Amino acid sequence: MAPVPERFRTIFWDVRPGDLDVREHKKFIIERVLEFGDEDAYRWMFATYTDEEIVEVAKASRRISPRTATMLANFYKVPEEEFACLRNASRPRP
Repeated sequence: MAPVPERFRTIFWDVRPGDLDVREHKKFIIERVLEFGDEDAYRWMFATYTDEEIVEVAKASRRISPRTATMLANFYKVPEEEFACLRNASRPRP
């Protein structure tokens, strides 16, 4: 499978984007794009991965922020309780 485009090197500051395989490093790539990506990176992620893959990674991740998880919960209409990073999180509730 194709590597991550070099134009996203600012998102992957600690690795060479060309060394990342979009299938083998799916979890790492999706987490980074969700947290640090701009509109272009998000468009690339949506074109590269299915909604199911993105949601699966996001729900299991403890590396994405509560803010990102809440955005994804609203976008994909997934209950917040299904996101690992939101479970037992010490954050104020309205």
